[in-house]
Amino acid sequence: MTPIRTASPLLCGINAGFGEPIAHEVAGLREHRYTQVRQDLQFITDPRTVAMLRNDVQNSRIRPLWIIREPQAALMLTGDRVELCNEPNLNGYTPEVYAALWNRTAPALLSRKVVVFAGSISNLDQRGLDWLRRAWRCMSPKPTHVSVHRYPENRGFLQPHKGFVTREEEVDALRQIVGNATIAVTEFGYHTGRRTWRGFWPLRPWSDTNVMGFALQEWQFWSDMGVESAYIYQLNDGPTNSAIDRYGVRRLDGLWKPVAYSHHFISAA
Repeated sequence: MTPIRTASPLLCGINAGFGEPIAHEVAGLREHRYTQVRQDLQFITDPRTVAMLRNDVQNSRIRPLWIIREPQAALMLTGDRVELCNEPNLNGYTPEVYAALWNRTAPALLSRKVVVFAGSISNLDQRGLDWLRRAWRCMSPKPTHVSVHRYPENRGFLQPHKGFVTREEEVDALRQIVGNATIAVTEFGYHTGRRTWRGFWPLRPWSDTNVMGFALQEWQFWSDMGVESAYIYQLNDGPTNSAIDRYGVRRLDGLWKPVAYSHHFISAA
């Protein structure tokens, strides 16, 4: 596969923690060289709350990507970057229903010069790509920006999803659907929590060193693939040792893990 190059280096972002103000985090994000932050607005309808979240990053060098649904569309301003829904393929949207949502919502946003990312599928596997392919056929106007998530199987960075020989083939399959649309990888990550095979057999947890190594490869891979931006999942650990609570690049005690620095080492394409 020949990557489709972007005009500028990969934009490196982080998932902030959904629905939470991040004003007190901005200095740390800047210090760790994140330039983008992804934050959920899907269940916020109060314009004052949206304004408060916007003010969190307004005077920083951090650019937000807002996750929205239809009720938040009218609150978006010229120059905003938005993602229409989060993992709709896992959250009750058929491809046709999502396409109808896009067809209703996108024209007004685009007319206000809001950058709108479509898709936000949960993974670059056959199921996610098939869902996007069906939605894409029904979407009008066709999106110029597309977002995807990518999470691994049990063997770490190199293992492609079932049906693909390499990870590059996953990206090629995506490109066959979306053409030259700008791509953002709005979630990727590795955790240090409990791991099981087929939901039962225990596996050795990945260490901070393992996660750092995988993330180094991820940042470089997405840069080599010519995507516009990638966002690591996520800022903070949670209180348990479950997988979902151990994706953080920062511990509960405030200590930043080695993975927080992984994007510093991307080489030029």
